Amino acid sequence: MRLYILRALVGKEIRRHLANRGGIALSLLLVAAAVLLSVFNPGGTDQSGLSMVGGVHHCYVEYAEDTPFVQSLMKTVPVNLQTRVLFRPRFSQNVDGLVTYEPGCGAIQIRSYIDPQSGRPGVKFWIWHPAGDPTAMAPYEAWFWKAARQVMQLEAEAKLGTRLPEFAPESDDLWAVRASFRQLEEQAEAARAKKIGSARGPSPVPLISIDRDALAAKPLDFRSAIATGMVVFALYFACVYLLPTLNCEERERGVLLAQALSPASPLEILTAKFLFYPVMGITLAAILAGIYRPAVLTTPFFWLALLAVSAAFLGIGMTVAAIARTQRAAFLGSMCYLLSVSLFLFICSTNAIPYLPYAAVEFHGPRILHAAVEGSVETVHWKHLLAEFCLAGCWLTAAGWLFRRRGWQ
Repeated sequence: MRLYILRALVGKEIRRHLANRGGIALSLLLVAAAVLLSVFNPGGTDQSGLSMVGGVHHCYVEYAEDTPFVQSLMKTVPVNLQTRVLFRPRFSQNVDGLVTYEPGCGAIQIRSYIDPQSGRPGVKFWIWHPAGDPTAMAPYEAWFWKAARQVMQLEAEAKLGTRLPEFAPESDDLWAVRASFRQLEEQAEAARAKKIGSARGPSPVPLISIDRDALAAKPLDFRSAIATGMVVFALYFACVYLLPTLNCEERERGVLLAQALSPASPLEILTAKFLFYPVMGITLAAILAGIYRPAVLTTPFFWLALLAVSAAFLGIGMTVAAIARTQRAAFLGSMCYLLSVSLFLFICSTNAIPYLPYAAVEFHGPRILHAAVEGSVETVHWKHLLAEFCLAGCWLTAAGWLFRRRGWQ
């Protein structure tokens, strides 16, 4: 292995990419996307518990009159929802036609009315959610129903001049369910006492205890998932897209044959490609991950994961480069591989097919990279890392064998 030949071959790859700036432009776009992802959500977490993909990112609370009820309601908005809950007195009591809001927005309309039978004034709360997704308003409803109940009790106490039983809802969102069961117990007790003329005796309703706890697994953070996707794409772009395409370009132009006739050995030519494309992909991936979460650059697991995934993608890219004859075939081969593996993993996931997904590089790679980016590495991720290294060794062995047999043709 001669160092000066490797230096010349790697320099050739660098000058080629400097002359063809498409890859550089795409890399800069990825960096810009990572910067935007970090700037608009420092720390990479969504403090409101709302996902950035889908759902409702803004909720309008609309009313016709600025009543004391509305003013008191404005003061109860929690800190994590203050930028998302927007009060506006632009709601008309008479709605003609289709009610629409901007995409990603919902509304809680407060309407006053007179009951036609009793003549009592009433207030109607109308929840408007995206079509087909009523649970998207859950974070806003969890705040609104509790706040409306508290405010109305305070108004009733002010009008009566006396205190009502204290309303102290639990910290979770099951307070209304518990109140419903307590009401059932009180109604059953009253009916039993009325029937037998005594309040003593066993209750017809058993004691109800309702609790909720979180699963051991952490919920998926969409922003860290997007950052992981960009890291994986950077490695795939360098090793599975650029490498086969540019290698086939060299074959079409006779550059690859000229290298074969030069003093450079096949091993040195392959080593130069192995030194350039994975390093380029790892550098870009590290920049993207570091922009999103700088602490990830100090974790050894992250660098081992980058090395394993880039080595596996390098083997795949060299296999495609050895099989494809033209740039178009290399491009289509890379895309067909991506779609085929995605379809394979999707079928295995939806049909609960075991063991088969373990043979795919893309099954282990995103898992270990996501764990590293999110900072939640566990024992199982080390097993995925070991499996990724094993698959990378298999792909690199197959790529080297294919390239020696037909990579020059």
